[in-house]
Amino acid sequence: MSSDLGWTISEACREFEAAGMPVDCRRFRIIVRNLPGLVPVGEAKSGERGGRGQFLYEIGQLQRLHSALAPWLTVPESGDT
Repeated sequence: MSSDLGWTISEACREFEAAGMPVDCRRFRIIVRNLPGLVPVGEAKSGERGGRGQFLYEIGQLQRLHSALAPWLTVPESGDT
């Protein structure tokens, strides 16, 4: 469901998981929102219940960020602490 402009953070997390490289979406979202220089390229349409749409980020930037941070943001296996 990605836009021509980019992915939302949720879409990025789903794409990474589908590719076999899941990350903790909550932590990835925190990093994306607080990383200087990573600027949204648009906004997705609002949902069925209205409200603001989610920000879209350039797909390549999210992929590069994922590649750089994946070792620290991996989703823990069940039973791992």
